[in-house]
Amino acid sequence: MNSESRRSRLFPRFLSCLPLALVLAFAAPTPARALGDWVGVEASMWRNNQDGQASIDGDLLTGSTFDFQDTLDLEKSDSSKMGRVWFKLGKTRLVLDYLDSSREGSKTLTQSFLFNDNAYVATEDVDSRLNLKLMQAQVRFTLADLKIVDVGVGFGLNQAQVDMTLDGSISGRSQLDEKIPYPTLAAAVTIKPMPGFHIRAEANGLNVNIRGTRVNVLDTRLQVEMYIAHVLGFFAGYRNYRFDAVDEDFGSIENTFKGPYVGIGLKF
Repeated sequence: MNSESRRSRLFPRFLSCLPLALVLAFAAPTPARALGDWVGVEASMWRNNQDGQASIDGDLLTGSTFDFQDTLDLEKSDSSKMGRVWFKLGKTRLVLDYLDSSREGSKTLTQSFLFNDNAYVATEDVDSRLNLKLMQAQVRFTLADLKIVDVGVGFGLNQAQVDMTLDGSISGRSQLDEKIPYPTLAAAVTIKPMPGFHIRAEANGLNVNIRGTRVNVLDTRLQVEMYIAHVLGFFAGYRNYRFDAVDEDFGSIENTFKGPYVGIGLKF
């Protein structure tokens, strides 16, 4: 059984537990608001689809543009692990996010292309792997904290680690391993129709050019969550993450990940 098959089984199991969790949540007694929201931890599984392309330059040659799925047959879907830790002090909130996504592919090439000074030719067999690790830190400031709605804005410092390896039957092995830091602006709105039940909308992104690297990022989420006794929560949502980077040293990467996620949270 390959890694994609094992990961794909986790998402339906998460999803099958959600209705029971929501029933228990609505049946739980309403907590006192005095149980403060100072620290929170969330873990979730994101069933995302990927679209994108890249052109990876080497030290000598300019890379050719190739598509992740059409050219390399990388896995379209992945059950990626997401994690979040947040801290709240007054009207300031620090949010730390982590994403780990991995895809593999194997294909007999129908077109030739250059990747990191290696020429991969049509008719050769190529095994490929693409890993993305995303670390984000946001500081948000509350603009409005009302009974049924919260509004916050802020900024973020982020790092995307892209690790891509190609192994050809003729051209051999070549690897790209880059860490791309970038800043973002952030905004979040939380609607609270009833105690413990929240609807969250978040956006985090920026189009910026820093020291020869141009990054265009937009990360959005819509999440529905229900907390039991103010401590234990279950949530589901939809995330869309677009990451486009052009760098004078390694070339360009264009990636879009989108899909639903489900998870569990604790707050104190």
